Amino acid sequence: MGGNPLLALNIVAFPEDRVDDLGLILKGGADKVAEAGALLVGGHTIKDKEPKYGLAVVGLIHPQNIIYNDTPQEGDLLILTKPLGTGILSTALKANIAEPDTVKKAIFWMAKLNQLPKELLKLSIHGLTDITGFGLIGHLSEMLTKNKLGAELWINDIPVIDGLDKYISSGMIPGGTLKNKEIYSCSVETKQDIPSEKEIILYDAQTSGGLLLSISPEQAEKAKELLFQKGFTSSQVIGKVIKVSSGKKIRII
Repeated sequence: MGGNPLLALNIVAFPEDRVDDLGLILKGGADKVAEAGALLVGGHTIKDKEPKYGLAVVGLIHPQNIIYNDTPQEGDLLILTKPLGTGILSTALKANIAEPDTVKKAIFWMAKLNQLPKELLKLSIHGLTDITGFGLIGHLSEMLTKNKLGAELWINDIPVIDGLDKYISSGMIPGGTLKNKEIYSCSVETKQDIPSEKEIILYDAQTSGGLLLSISPEQAEKAKELLFQKGFTSSQVIGKVIKVSSGKKIRII
């Protein structure tokens, strides 16, 4: 939303016999808080059989500078900053069939902070959201709730982690991804010749996915340039915001 993070608190629920793992997780969290320019000021820990870790973050932004996730404008271009597919790859990793090089690439993107340069935040970004558990289609659907707006997605321009095809054909599709398709596909129109293996990636439930920007078309190239300078080298214009009078809101072509 364009805010400045100030303080963060650890939230931990963890089994007592895995404290070594917890130490590594807490270090990783502390490193990322420092990288974001915030301070880690404590937290809360409870015993639990299933490991859970997160951060509660406090930040500041002027109310007039907040970037909302449901205010795109007709004609905006859509930019995605990270490749899709971390959910599918994580499932393949649990099944011990993920290749090390592919896992390394996915970890690189998952560990990269979604921190936009200040110069980019001054551009005409009309809508902004992260892509996490609801997948690209789910979070895009949340952006298109007002003013009879829809979107056209250009499937061949959408960045995807290399090598997912074999995992999809092996059935390595997370339950969350399938649920996303069940929920959101009713508002999607897909071009007939698009393979289902490519389409399912658009519903993939992401872990630490990228950002989706809805930006004035005149400033899209400048935004991409600034994103590349910040290390978001997979950033692509993946579609545009359109007006829809009725019918399905999202068209995949």
